[in-house]
Amino acid sequence: MKAFQGNLRSFLSYGYKSFWVCSLLLGQLALFAAPQALADQDIPTPSAEDLQKLDETVESLLAKHTIPGALVAVASRGKMIDLRTYGMANVELNVPVSKDNVFEIGSVSKQFIVVAALMLMEEGKLGLHDPIQKYLPFVPSEWLGITPYQLMTHTSGIPDYEEIRSYDVYGFRLTPEEIIKIAHSRPMDFQPGEGWYYSNTGYFLISMIVERIEGKPLGQVLEDRIFKPLGMNQTRMADPEAIIPHRASGYWVNKVDQLINRRPTETSSTLAAGGLLSSAADLAKWDAALYGDEVLSEKSKELMWTVADVPTGTNSWTYAMGWSLEPYKGLKTQWHTGQVAGFITRFRRFPDEGLMTLVFVNRYRAQTQEIEDAVLQTYIPSLRTSTTPEQDSKQ
Repeated sequence: MKAFQGNLRSFLSYGYKSFWVCSLLLGQLALFAAPQALADQDIPTPSAEDLQKLDETVESLLAKHTIPGALVAVASRGKMIDLRTYGMANVELNVPVSKDNVFEIGSVSKQFIVVAALMLMEEGKLGLHDPIQKYLPFVPSEWLGITPYQLMTHTSGIPDYEEIRSYDVYGFRLTPEEIIKIAHSRPMDFQPGEGWYYSNTGYFLISMIVERIEGKPLGQVLEDRIFKPLGMNQTRMADPEAIIPHRASGYWVNKVDQLINRRPTETSSTLAAGGLLSSAADLAKWDAALYGDEVLSEKSKELMWTVADVPTGTNSWTYAMGWSLEPYKGLKTQWHTGQVAGFITRFRRFPDEGLMTLVFVNRYRAQTQEIEDAVLQTYIPSLRTSTTPEQDSKQ
């Protein structure tokens, strides 16, 4: 293990590959209407010096934070502008990260269940302001009257079962009844709609509601409604027992900063609170679909991207439904991070610029904001002199 740590930078360099396709994009950008700002014709092409600096920065940060591997990508409306890989997808087998690797995406999963729920709303099968006992008649009496909208905006007041039982809760195959029992073991954080607090329990419950309405397991619902229609062939539930092609291995570190294998997350204990895995190509398809009406109407997307109305100052993430809308250095963004055993994902959309950025790493509890900053400063040069926000506190 010590030998591995001492040679981290060397194997990061060995594993690095770049999939630079700017020239391809330039001939295709004219096909799309420019929204605003940097969109389309104004998307900058980084110089070779800028790209070398990006590679050196990412490699240095991976070594500094004992992160075995990473993938960073920049896309515009489904077209990959740049995809760069670093380090190892599997340390024990000495397998470098590739463009086809799939990574667990943690809480980035939340936006997919939101879209599924809004699809059901559009079809008249789910009322966002219905009491949840209409769909889950067995919920505790304290939770009566809470709505699906409040579950998805973190305004329900239901305690976070992860916070109660620690992150270790995800390593067990728990039933829905057990998850509810854990969350109900603590009093409500606040009365429904009167505050904001990040709670994975809400997303577990909305997953249950969608499953009950559809009469199918969550993975099948998302496959039928979103993944298959969009051609997202590498996105699915991150079942630890399934054989999933190109799955990257996940890691974390022990108390003396030695890299160790992660304990897998059980999807039965996460559902859409954090149970999916995906690839860069699939998330670029997802980003592209959100510009049109392929998955949701404009009215539903506007609702999804409207900040939850709560008492002033309590919605610290400027959170809407499955997305944070907190600006990045003054630019409008729609984003979410995801952290799950062995992995961190940073997925960010700049709708006015027509850009999507993505960072995958295969290590849990690592600092990754600096990697995202380096990518964004390479592609949006105006950001280089701005102050960096801190967004790693809640995954």
